[in-house]
Amino acid sequence: MRTKKMTLWLMLAFLWYPLLSQNVDASMLVPQQVQQKKSDDGGSQGELRVLAPGMTYFVPHWYVRTMGGIAYDVGEAEFSQLLSPSLQFSLGYQPMQLLGFKGNLTGLWARNRYAYPEARYNWNFLQAAIDAELSLTTLFLGEQPDRNTNAYAFVGGGVAYTYNNDDAVEADKRYGIDFQKLWEKRRWNPVLRAGLGIDYHVADYMAIGAELAANMLPDHFNSKRGRGNNRDWHFTAMVGLKFTFGSRYGKIDPLYERVAKPVPPVEKKDSFIDVPVEKISFNVNIQFVINQSIIRANQIPKLTRLLRYLNAHPKAFVRLSGYADKDTGTPEINMRLSIERSQVVSRYLQDAGIEEWRIRRFAKGDRVQPFDIPEDNRVCICYVYDPDNPVPVENW
Repeated sequence: MRTKKMTLWLMLAFLWYPLLSQNVDASMLVPQQVQQKKSDDGGSQGELRVLAPGMTYFVPHWYVRTMGGIAYDVGEAEFSQLLSPSLQFSLGYQPMQLLGFKGNLTGLWARNRYAYPEARYNWNFLQAAIDAELSLTTLFLGEQPDRNTNAYAFVGGGVAYTYNNDDAVEADKRYGIDFQKLWEKRRWNPVLRAGLGIDYHVADYMAIGAELAANMLPDHFNSKRGRGNNRDWHFTAMVGLKFTFGSRYGKIDPLYERVAKPVPPVEKKDSFIDVPVEKISFNVNIQFVINQSIIRANQIPKLTRLLRYLNAHPKAFVRLSGYADKDTGTPEINMRLSIERSQVVSRYLQDAGIEEWRIRRFAKGDRVQPFDIPEDNRVCICYVYDPDNPVPVENW
């Protein structure tokens, strides 16, 4: 009966696949009129110039994880006598590479022992929990969406439904054991859990993984009373497979356009013309998520627009001003974030062929808030100064 119920849960999860899968069309992130470089025939006038460097970006996705292994319940017996099999099914969502969430359905049965008079007994349980999952690999090694190995830590909580405690009930009647925490028929138990895991992707959609978890339950979980009403502990060690719905990451190839050879700027290469903000030609706002300085895929069209203008106007300069949201973090953290945000945009422009002397970086931290909405201040504002166009420019 238990096997049939578990099979039904697995079938329902896979039937939900069309609703959970997500696809990202990278062509929507870049201008359609720009071609990806196939080859350079060298026969046309002008030269190929990098419009946008290639990048790999993270794609939010759903996944399922099926695992099996052994469980250990703390008790009065040798280690091997307190082991029992365990199964786990998880449905998760990864909104960002650093942090994810998953719901778990774990259980089968548990085993324990009463020392004197000796009585060994089993009971069944099914545990449902929700975990927050933190990628330790991303935390310490940084963002790399196509990385195959991911070590993670998780913490969560839920409820355990225990039933079929007939062995303990019969032992209590037969030997007169005073279990003190004995329960019959069924019982609901709150549970807190934490653990570590690792996944290794053998394909984009499939990974082999292992997980260790510690589950803390009320003292009556194993029917016995611990010293001082101590909590009962249920440990699991499992291995299994993880299946991803859709892609974990996407790639954008470098983009090129053929342009006429640029006219060298009149100014010396160590000069930077800095004019008042009211004389800017135009500006673009590169938005970031909280506590990050990673350029997201949905910001690429803005940078493409900026690059097209700078490539077409070799006398133009760009001023990068990094900001942070003062409602989150400390002034020190926000200053670091604003510096990193202007630096990452500067590196992007230089990788695309813009000379370093045409770029000036500023970091405002949270001292200045250019926008009324707090989330909008997680930004690097790119101001373009062009001596040939001292008034605002449209259609760039």
